[in-house]
Amino acid sequence: MALNVKDIMELPSGQRMQLIAGENGLSRAVVSVEIADYEFVPGFECDMEPGSFVITSFLFAKDDPGLILSSIKTLEQMGMAGLAYKQILYEELPEEVIAYADSKDFPLFSFNKNLWFENIIFDIMYAVQFDDKVYLSEEKIDAMLSGHMNRSELDIILKGISLKMKRYVSAAYLCGDDIDAGRVLRSFYMLKGFHDKGLMVRFGQGLFLIITSSRSDHDTHRLILEEALDILGISKAAQIGMSDVHETKNMDAAFREGHDCYLASAAEGTAFKCFRDTGVYRFLLPALDMTQTKAFASDVLGAISDHPDLRETAERYVASGGEISATASALCCHQNTVRYRLGRIRKLTGLEGATDSELYMQLKLAIIIQRSLKQD
Repeated sequence: MALNVKDIMELPSGQRMQLIAGENGLSRAVVSVEIADYEFVPGFECDMEPGSFVITSFLFAKDDPGLILSSIKTLEQMGMAGLAYKQILYEELPEEVIAYADSKDFPLFSFNKNLWFENIIFDIMYAVQFDDKVYLSEEKIDAMLSGHMNRSELDIILKGISLKMKRYVSAAYLCGDDIDAGRVLRSFYMLKGFHDKGLMVRFGQGLFLIITSSRSDHDTHRLILEEALDILGISKAAQIGMSDVHETKNMDAAFREGHDCYLASAAEGTAFKCFRDTGVYRFLLPALDMTQTKAFASDVLGAISDHPDLRETAERYVASGGEISATASALCCHQNTVRYRLGRIRKLTGLEGATDSELYMQLKLAIIIQRSLKQD
């Protein structure tokens, strides 16, 4: 984990807090921030996220100071990172509270009435987001996508990001004109109770959502993705590519698959795709930068690039699964017209000797490559 309680003390709002107990716990990791003002009143459910830094005014203990110690015990047992309280109702905390926090190395801070909760929340969440951005910069994501990241570099990222990684990981890439990446990213970091499931970072014009779970089945990871989309207000009709599930140590493979899957989705003009469903894209996309791949597409389609009618026929033929009748229907022409145009395509591309299935396959591969190159 990158951010810890000691780091909070260096933030603008943290410099205005006073450490009153738990000095030996300053290395506790911080993944989020929570407000606790009603959670310890009978009837209220406490669902805070482990690793959170808690801020409070102890409003729930206004008429019962004994609730302070019990709440501190509960927060420490839940795995909270520490607590800071605003000196509104209590200038000082009971001695037993200080003693307990010291015995458990649970950091306690106080701050005066001139420091607002909003300032603390903003500073901590900005720091968490900034650290994630450092560890998952575009340069480092590029290295993962290209397969040029070594084991030690990946281990540093896994230890540095705010997300506490479980055994399995997947990655989804989200991009589209209807996705305001800046707004979505800000909203994500303010989500309550989601930071043990996923982490979001910018890349290019879109966003990567890293999903982690103790379960390896794809349905679990997809449900987490759909939950995030729903909370963030992202349409499921947006172009999204999702990787298969990998062991966390292979997170770079998840990044590559998620991005390749998005490229396949964009090339096909479809919305959501899973990597396992991308067909030939699974081996074509990693080979896009190869000279032979580009040369193949150019050889097949370059010959008909100056003939819009032939190019359209080729695309409709491929989209129709190689069916003459379906192609003719899509083009609003006679089947013989389609056969004539396919004959011209055979001649111009040097595929006169190809069978119908061979012609279809070569046209399909060439079109897929060309579409993918435009998206890359």
